[in-house]
Amino acid sequence: MRSILAVFALVLAGLAPRPGAAQTPTGLELGLEGYFYSYIEPNFVRQDGPFAGLDARYTWKPGRYFISLDAIAAAGDLNYASNGTGRKADIWNYMGDVRVLAGGDLDLAPAVTASPYSGLGYRLLFDKAGGKVTTTGAVGYDRLSQYLYWPIGVTVGLRFGAWELRPNAEFDYLIRGWQNSYLTEVGFDSDLENAQHHGYGLRGALMAATPTRYGRLSFGPFIRYWNISRSESAAVAVGGAPAGTAFEPANHTLEAGLRLSLGF
Repeated sequence: MRSILAVFALVLAGLAPRPGAAQTPTGLELGLEGYFYSYIEPNFVRQDGPFAGLDARYTWKPGRYFISLDAIAAAGDLNYASNGTGRKADIWNYMGDVRVLAGGDLDLAPAVTASPYSGLGYRLLFDKAGGKVTTTGAVGYDRLSQYLYWPIGVTVGLRFGAWELRPNAEFDYLIRGWQNSYLTEVGFDSDLENAQHHGYGLRGALMAATPTRYGRLSFGPFIRYWNISRSESAAVAVGGAPAGTAFEPANHTLEAGLRLSLGF
């Protein structure tokens, strides 16, 4: 009986926070991010260009568990190219991403912590191409992409004196996507909504952090990737007459850049 209690006590000690461990930071964190954005529909459309944005996170931590609310808002000036409809520069896109995450800290060694987490996320991208005319005379229309997804990830905390290194890896399972194309802007009878059911995302980051007189400074590179399969088809009409069906092609998106943040 004593041996069982001793083992149980050792397990609890391993899960308890340690003063030297790189635990998940709590409180408010505000940051800036800049990145290169690339959206591709294979053999048909490509949009790419620079994005810049703001991000925020608030983390509440009862004991070794944590709950975080994340938000990102960004905008980018993109170039459009298509082998069917020509080219156009200066198309503004706007991105937002909101997530609720919950997880816990597991101390693997005095200076090493693993923090697995999961939760729920919502991402949107508004492509403001309405009224833009390409090099071939094609007229653009606005588009809204929305993803509801399930993130599953882990962050590892490695402490080196006053510095921490926090590599992160995440898989995002697409629960449901909605693609809205505002075709009434180019003469169709109604706008189009296509449902997306299959796809996934990947995220990674390598952040370094240290305390300063102004707060906890973090910086480092990150990458976000989405791979979305072809959507369901939906009917379209012009002048009251059926004009066939339309779908959102399979596509993938890459965002790669740098983040700088300050925690309070």
